[in-house]
Amino acid sequence: MAKGSEVRDVIRKICGVDNQGLIFFNAEVVTVDDETCTVKRNGIEHTDVRLAAVVDGNTENLLIKPKVGSMVLIADLSEGLMRDLAIIGWSEVETITINGGDFGGIVKIQELTNKLNTLVQAFNTHTHTVATTGTAAAQTGTATAIATQAQPFSKSDYEDTKIKH
Repeated sequence: MAKGSEVRDVIRKICGVDNQGLIFFNAEVVTVDDETCTVKRNGIEHTDVRLAAVVDGNTENLLIKPKVGSMVLIADLSEGLMRDLAIIGWSEVETITINGGDFGGIVKIQELTNKLNTLVQAFNTHTHTVATTGTAAAQTGTATAIATQAQPFSKSDYEDTKIKH
């Protein structure tokens, strides 16, 4: 048994993980897949690093994909054995997907509010032109103005300030 632990210690020193219980380290992102990535630390590549807490194909979660070439903080869930690795911090993010991303991108709230208010202004100032032909006595009917003006939108009515981008 002593020989086995000695071999393990030598291998750990060669790999640069000679500190028993090493839990966190920084690494550079080499590639990114659907739920995992490959990172490089001290010249050694580590594959199958989790992008989310669980790698199971479930899309109803928060999935943060780091940018290739960026630095990430890795948690070694195997307490120094370098078997179960997961990203817990990002220096640069390529994409963030919430619950599968079926609703598309996040709305740029100020741009949306500006476009809606342009529409409100056009609605409030719109008038109809009635074509006039013939004599004044021959024309009937009246065009009434809009009695109620549409109110401008305020982003505070529909903005969730807990998520920002």
